[in-house]
Amino acid sequence: MGETVEMYDGTEVEVEHVDALAEGGARFDVEAADGRKWRIDVDRHGDFDIVTTWRDGQLADVDVPEWMGDLVTRLRGSA
Repeated sequence: MGETVEMYDGTEVEVEHVDALAEGGARFDVEAADGRKWRIDVDRHGDFDIVTTWRDGQLADVDVPEWMGDLVTRLRGSA
């Protein structure tokens, strides 16, 4: 089970650590209450890549919200 994080715009997301990456960093699932979900890879420098996205449990092209960079900064700070 992940942890709930409230973003600066009031959006609450559930963040779950999925796995460590071989080259350093980690993979996370980030899920918003509105059914959007992102799997992201965060490297050891704090850069991130979108691996895949879902909407309501189905693979979908979901935009990356403005707050994702802030979330990645928080994830690095808690590691």
